[in-house]
Amino acid sequence: DYHQIVDYFKVLDAASGRLQLQNLGKTTEGNDLIVALISSADNLKQLAKWQTLQGRLADPRRIRETELPALLAAARSVVLINCSIHATEVGATQMAPELAFDLITNESPEAQEILHNVITLLMPCHNPDGQLLVVDWYRKNLGTAFEQADMPWLYHKYVGHDNNRDWFMFTQRETRLTVAKLHNVWHPHITIDMHQMGRKGARLFVPPYIDPVEPNVDPIIVSLLNMLGTHVQGVLTAQGKTGVVSNAIFDAWTPARAYPHYHGGLRFLTEAASAHLATPVMVAPETLGSGLGYDARKVSHREFWLRSLFEVQRRTCDSNRKPIAYVIPAQQRDPQGLLDLLNILQTGMVEIHRAEKNFRVQGAPFLAGDYVIRLDQPYGNFAKALLEAQEYPHMLASDGRSRTPYDMTAHTLPLYLGVEVFAAEQLPADDPRLLENVEMKSRLTGSANSNVVALDRRNTASFRAVNALLRKNIPVFTAPKDFLASDVVWPAGTFLVEGREHIKTIKELLGKNNFDAREHIAPVFVEFWSLPPDLKVEQIPVKQARIGLYKSWIANMDEGWTRWVLEENGFAYKNLWNADIRAQDLRNSFEVIILPDQTASSIMNGHSAEEMPAEYAGGLGEIGLRNLRQFVESGGTLIAFNAACELLLQHFWLQATDVTAGIERSTFNAPGSLLRVLANPNHPLAYGAQREEVIFFANSPAFRVHESESVLTYPPRNLLLSGWLHGEDYLRERAALVEAPLGKGRVILFGFRPQFRAQTRTTYKFFFNALFASD
Repeated sequence: DYHQIVDYFKVLDAASGRLQLQNLGKTTEGNDLIVALISSADNLKQLAKWQTLQGRLADPRRIRETELPALLAAARSVVLINCSIHATEVGATQMAPELAFDLITNESPEAQEILHNVITLLMPCHNPDGQLLVVDWYRKNLGTAFEQADMPWLYHKYVGHDNNRDWFMFTQRETRLTVAKLHNVWHPHITIDMHQMGRKGARLFVPPYIDPVEPNVDPIIVSLLNMLGTHVQGVLTAQGKTGVVSNAIFDAWTPARAYPHYHGGLRFLTEAASAHLATPVMVAPETLGSGLGYDARKVSHREFWLRSLFEVQRRTCDSNRKPIAYVIPAQQRDPQGLLDLLNILQTGMVEIHRAEKNFRVQGAPFLAGDYVIRLDQPYGNFAKALLEAQEYPHMLASDGRSRTPYDMTAHTLPLYLGVEVFAAEQLPADDPRLLENVEMKSRLTGSANSNVVALDRRNTASFRAVNALLRKNIPVFTAPKDFLASDVVWPAGTFLVEGREHIKTIKELLGKNNFDAREHIAPVFVEFWSLPPDLKVEQIPVKQARIGLYKSWIANMDEGWTRWVLEENGFAYKNLWNADIRAQDLRNSFEVIILPDQTASSIMNGHSAEEMPAEYAGGLGEIGLRNLRQFVESGGTLIAFNAACELLLQHFWLQATDVTAGIERSTFNAPGSLLRVLANPNHPLAYGAQREEVIFFANSPAFRVHESESVLTYPPRNLLLSGWLHGEDYLRERAALVEAPLGKGRVILFGFRPQFRAQTRTTYKFFFNALFASD
């Protein structure tokens, strides 16, 4: 297991001058995330020198042309080998100790050349928490009929397989540690990302990737990937190793999986056939330790590779590119969305400037304090990929049908976060100031002596603040209608707090910036606004609901992401397993129950008894379904995300139907796109929304409503904002979010995932609005 592997690397570290072990920090569940630096003893004695040199070569603006040949001749190749980010893909982690041992003990000329010319950053396991879970599960079932059964829980506390979809949002500890302490420090030329795929097809995948390639990936990187992958495939084929495939299955479209492609390096994905955990399979001895061969070409053509990747960075810094910048106004309807956007860009090493004077760009006026993201900088391609809308190309399969994208097609951060940005063909006349850090400190705006303060519901961080206040027993109220105060129209849903003693507590929380429900890895901006003391406005008390979150024994990433989002924003909850729902009088314990995205059949039936130990078999069943219905009819709120809506539409006889049910993908397909919807901002579920909103749609349901109330509706035309949509007609003027009455309670159908991968934060408000108790 991982602890044994770490112990082994500690032995190697103590025994050899060619390996240096470093602890990057603690994982989500408190394990050490380690990396082994492997190179010649002389190289390892000069790590600061090589890091400095790598940093210089990553920024061509700092290098004179006359300096370049000497720098390239002196520099080392840097290769990051990232093993088993997906913990059930066990092969790479088990291989890592052998690879390390071979590299530091092999005295062959080839090995010595590697050690002299290459600094290898070997991460034995990117996901230690999951690796320990997988090993423990396997050991418990070893020798039983369930030896190769899937775990009934995620192999990461929150995100499971999606930990490899976090490379631009940076939500998880392991991602942030790897980016901050390896990618942004060492600027690897090649990142070998070692995975495993199904066991019945090809034996190994290597690039080239299938089309399309995301347009901000430099063509040099694409060519180098193709060249290296073709070389590896050729060598393996010449050695008689069959079953190596490329130009198949995997693409290079999204930065969610490919941080290196926008940071001057290659993400060289390898997908070996599954080992089916640790159950023995027959393999030829010479195929073991194959990690040794991956960088041979990189070693023998070192200066060519370094010069080529330097040229990528130089091209990115071209001052003639169009657009040349993005302008981001400082005044946004959701300031937390703005802060998140700027923080993400800075985490990805994007330089951010701020205007010190009012300015105009292409005739449009902007203000002092607005932000300017220049694209003529080393990581301008990363910024552009995240700031522009995606136009996923329509591609045909061999049978003439539209080819389904491999993964999500949209990654437009301004739409995810509800932030306005403007592409600029020219730079401001006065040079804006480069920011070392983006700072937005939580504050109380207006009179410090007021006895009434407001929180704008359009700011996503306001929900976190409200939960912090409620935990301190400070009463919070909602204004159910628009109201006028100090010449400002405050929208329906505005949070209000009254009483000088409560405002004193708020000031103390502001002084400590203590609005986090737990340790938060990204900054938070909460703004309270003083209102006139004689304010007269209708108010409704805000109460924290007792929340139950359904957790199936079929491991569900959407459930994990929902837990993460709830905890990050201060909502207390309790997981409900199948047995809990079957056994409990739910209404006595909960006001709200959430069904994450999961199919109706898997919720009802779960695992079969043949594929899983008895305690993990089965689903809700008819008894559980009956209890859920009784929960709603007696006054509870039942929330269903995406596919889970099917269960309630089938069994609860709601006044809504899914118009997409049964439609072939060849006719209707939108696998991860950003779509325009129209909101009813006076509905309590839409408090904080504007008339036009954005949702993330991944082949989701859409509703024809009868007596139910539509909260979000697709417009009659122009639905697609970013990504790919085939069959728009099916969605036009249909509902995306529905509130359906049932007895004394209500069912809320989300025809999308409002908390998708903790990325779609502009739709958090619709989810959070449903979580406050209504009685």
